[in-house]
Amino acid sequence: MTPGEDPRDDLSALRALGPVEPAATVGDGVRRRALEELEAASAPGGASWWRVGGRVWTRVALPVGLTVTVLGYLSWAVSAASAVYH
Repeated sequence: MTPGEDPRDDLSALRALGPVEPAATVGDGVRRRALEELEAASAPGGASWWRVGGRVWTRVALPVGLTVTVLGYLSWAVSAASAVYH
């Protein structure tokens, strides 16, 4: 872009570009994998303990552990800083 050009011209040129569609084989592979995962999760007894444990770890245990650690550190930092000033 050179000085004096309107920056909106660049955006209109980008808007004029068409969407890029992935190859049909990529879309089919993603769709097939998604259906396999859905069937595995919805089948009776389909979710293994390993998968359930991983889900519990990432959605509950890890955030709780990080929160407790951060709050403990902040509590210690505030008490240490107040001890320095007294």
